[in-house]
Amino acid sequence: MSKTEEWARRWAGPEEEASLAKRLREVISPPPPVKQQIVSALYKIGAQINKLDYSLAKLQSYDKMLFEKTVNALVEGDKSKAAMYANEVAEVRKMARVIMTVRYALERVKLRLETAVIFGDVQANLAPAIVALRQVAGYIKGMIPDVFAELVEIDENLQVAMLQATTQAPIPLESTYVTEEAQRILRDASIVAEQRLKEAFPELPTFEKAQAPLKTPSEESTK
Repeated sequence: MSKTEEWARRWAGPEEEASLAKRLREVISPPPPVKQQIVSALYKIGAQINKLDYSLAKLQSYDKMLFEKTVNALVEGDKSKAAMYANEVAEVRKMARVIMTVRYALERVKLRLETAVIFGDVQANLAPAIVALRQVAGYIKGMIPDVFAELVEIDENLQVAMLQATTQAPIPLESTYVTEEAQRILRDASIVAEQRLKEAFPELPTFEKAQAPLKTPSEESTK
């Protein structure tokens, strides 16, 4: 134990000891400048988006295989097997919806951070980004643990950056403004995710559709 830490332990009470030692460490080795911390967070969020894209690509490949098995079972008239594959498809797409929502929410969080770097309005942009980041991290806690852990660390670093940038009373993370802005981030991400999900994962055919004769493009155009 260093002399500085011994001094902190001797003069601080049991409740104040940890916080006082932390303040001393920050004085001796202060955290990086706010801009540097935000840029670092941008880089780390981009890395997590790449991981989510990789997970989505794997899910899409698996979904395609299950989709084909479902269609083949329907064509063969095996309803029970088709239902089994269709249920697996539903589970895969449920996971894909969550991951897509998190992915596009992170994009919007990045946009907030970029705005904070460019225009310097740190509190107004960081506070909603932190709340949104915290919420989407919870979505994938048990699904992709390594991404969850990274997002928690990014959240903590951004809170430090916001406190450093504060020259007056900080905006409470529970304020109406912050909550509404964070919900807007998540709502917009959910809308985009739903649209991308429909584009990336085709609708499963029903048994009746599978039994209907295929139409040629010319027949479809005369309808």
